[in-house]
Amino acid sequence: MQIRKADETDYEELVQIWLEGSIDAHHFVDPEYWRSMSEEMRTKYLPMASTYIIEQDGAAAGFVSMVDDYLAALFVAAEYRNQGYGRELIHHVKQLYDRIELKVYRRNDTALNFYKRSGFIIGEEGTDEHTKEQEYVMLWQKNKAGGVAGCSK
Repeated sequence: MQIRKADETDYEELVQIWLEGSIDAHHFVDPEYWRSMSEEMRTKYLPMASTYIIEQDGAAAGFVSMVDDYLAALFVAAEYRNQGYGRELIHHVKQLYDRIELKVYRRNDTALNFYKRSGFIIGEEGTDEHTKEQEYVMLWQKNKAGGVAGCSK
């Protein structure tokens, strides 16, 4: 397993991982919403982010996208889930950033619990303007000793 920076030639594969993962993880959002966002993901969101791919035997097992200190996406392909790939991606970005913020849907228990186990805390609650779903803003911050400090906005 290795992690490398993504480039434009990876986008098609990453959009497929994102689309399948979004539909699987967000059963409470109409799948057509995710399908309608695929082109924007490919042409707008991936190009504006720093994206890192985790590979297994030359295939993309998952990816994480950061926009400044905002974790915009973390997705693992179905056949690689629950094998530590997401944990490795989180570990990778924690080495690169001193502070990470993300949003997670309140009803996405799997992701919410994953981020809590990864040291993120809930900072505030809100509503996603596109889906009207309740979401949490979660925060992680490295303290000077390398551990996690209390987070506040």
